[in-house]
Amino acid sequence: MSGASGASPASRAAGRRWIPFWVLQASEVAMAIVFMELLIHVSKGGLLVVAAIAFFTLAVTARGPLGVFKICSQRLHLTLVTTVAVAVAVAPVLPAFRPDVQGIIVLEFGAIGLIRLATLTLASDHPRAVGAPPRRRRGRVIDATATVVDDRAPDRATGDRTTTDRTTTDRTTSGRATSEGATTPAAGAAARWAGRTTGAAAASAKKLSARYRPEAEAQVKRTIRGAGRIAGRMTAEPKTPDDPAD
Repeated sequence: MSGASGASPASRAAGRRWIPFWVLQASEVAMAIVFMELLIHVSKGGLLVVAAIAFFTLAVTARGPLGVFKICSQRLHLTLVTTVAVAVAVAPVLPAFRPDVQGIIVLEFGAIGLIRLATLTLASDHPRAVGAPPRRRRGRVIDATATVVDDRAPDRATGDRTTTDRTTTDRTTSGRATSEGATTPAAGAAARWAGRTTGAAAASAKKLSARYRPEAEAQVKRTIRGAGRIAGRMTAEPKTPDDPAD
């Protein structure tokens, strides 16, 4: 009871994280690719380029399985990813950085998804909770059972030793299979969750774009025609009255 109450907030937050760090890095790279692919379909896509470069740079500079330069620690990487995602989500409020409807939808979905993923990602350098038992290292199980051999019955002793060796081998194999398969379901579930989130964001963006694009294009055409008529009126030569007859 005292150990749980004395745990720091960072230790309690680390206990709720379960997604491997490489899933966050892969999601950042995938989001950068989606932003760059969407760039050819939207206008005013400068924010998409900046967000793609920022997320890709963070992914390759982290000290993780997918890192190339390994400059930032994993805890610092989680902080930077959250900060950049919040900035990307708020940037469309400014008219100078605002893309069209499809770009805004993809930016918001991507930024919010990365923020949520960062809050669930487990970093290897997070502090452990106070009072928590130390992690056990994976290793081979060794059976140290001693067997007393009777000199008068060599055949029976040989049979008992063979049975003991077979039991030890079975325990070692089952223990290794259990330890190797302990993290596989969690990693697979995290990868499937990240894939579903990215696919849902792209599908929602396409649906909303198909719904609002005709209206936006019609509005742009009306604006261009109105500007053309005004420019024509301003550049037309003024009519002069005919000279009076002599």
